[in-house]
Amino acid sequence: MLTRYKKGDVLSIPVVEGRIALAQVVETLRGNVLLAVFSELLDADGPRDVASLELGEPVFLVETMDQRIKDRTWQIAGNQEISKDVSIPTYKVWVEPPGEYRTQDVRGNVGDRIPPERANGMRHQKSFSPAVVESALRGFHGHGPWVPAFDELTPL
Repeated sequence: MLTRYKKGDVLSIPVVEGRIALAQVVETLRGNVLLAVFSELLDADGPRDVASLELGEPVFLVETMDQRIKDRTWQIAGNQEISKDVSIPTYKVWVEPPGEYRTQDVRGNVGDRIPPERANGMRHQKSFSPAVVESALRGFHGHGPWVPAFDELTPL
C-alpha cells in the first residue's frame, strides 16, 4: 500500500549509511511536492520528537516527485506547522503574446506582468527527481560531488 502524506509532514531522507536529513512537505502538487530540506544530519535510528524539532531556514526548497514518500523510502516522521522562515517561491514565466514576463505561483497560476529587471532575479518553475535531492544532500555534506545544477535547489 502506498503511503499518504500531507502538508506539514516531516520526512527523513537517507543521505549516507545510518544518517538522514529532514525535509518538510510545504505544498502538495498533483504527484509532486514542494519540500523544504534542512541541513542537519541525524542518526537514522535516533529517537525523534517531531513536535519539538525546530525546522528553520531550509538549505533547499525544491519541487520533486512524491514517489519516494509513497514507497516509504522517505519515511514520514510526524507533522508540524511549517516555519515562517519557509516562503513559497514565486516564479517567472514568459507569456506569448504579448511577449512579457509574468509571475507564476507554485500551482502554475499566471499572475501579474513583471519588468525584465525583476525577472532576471527570479527562476522558472522546475521539478527535480528525488535522486537529485538525495545527491544534492550528499554533495552539501561532503559525501559526494557538488554539481552546479544543485544551486537551483537553494532558496533565493
